[in-house]
Amino acid sequence: ETRTQPYIEGRTYVGVSSTVPEDNYFIAMVSELTIGGAIGVLSDYVPGLDGLVIPGKLAESGIYPFDRDYKTKCAGMLEGYANETTLDLECFAFFSFSPIKEQRLKFRSGEVVIPAGVALQGRLNFLGWEIAIDLAVSKTRFYINAWMDPVDLKIGAFRMRIGNRIENKVAVGGAKFLVDVKTAPSPSALV
Repeated sequence: ETRTQPYIEGRTYVGVSSTVPEDNYFIAMVSELTIGGAIGVLSDYVPGLDGLVIPGKLAESGIYPFDRDYKTKCAGMLEGYANETTLDLECFAFFSFSPIKEQRLKFRSGEVVIPAGVALQGRLNFLGWEIAIDLAVSKTRFYINAWMDPVDLKIGAFRMRIGNRIENKVAVGGAKFLVDVKTAPSPSALV
């Protein structure tokens, strides 16, 4: 079935165990949550919103999956629940927490892995300016991959540009930040 009306796809999975605490987890994800999309969904329920005109950049402001090319990669899944049992975290902005160990959620078509610790992944668009983060923090790893569009501040005669990076002597895109620190395995694990 293909959806023709505006919708927001969100999912939440929670595992709680008082007897086996290593089985506890939480993940919340959303495919795309924009101001325009939220108004489109609300217009079905709130009288007067269906004729509301929102400027393009404001309507597109919101939360997106981390990868800018997610619509191409996730087209089969995000277009009208083509296969409700398929779940790829690259197709969502998400926050997860699994305090003790990695969790595996099994579906008919595969599985979703919730990393141990805290994970956050997504992009924030505000009036066309974007910042993105892919974060994973656990007992054995600290990983952050973040980027942002350039910021151009003008106050009177003062101008400051933050965030251009240079590739092949040409200014492109915004600043990037990448850290990936892992603990070394114990010597006994190497034997």
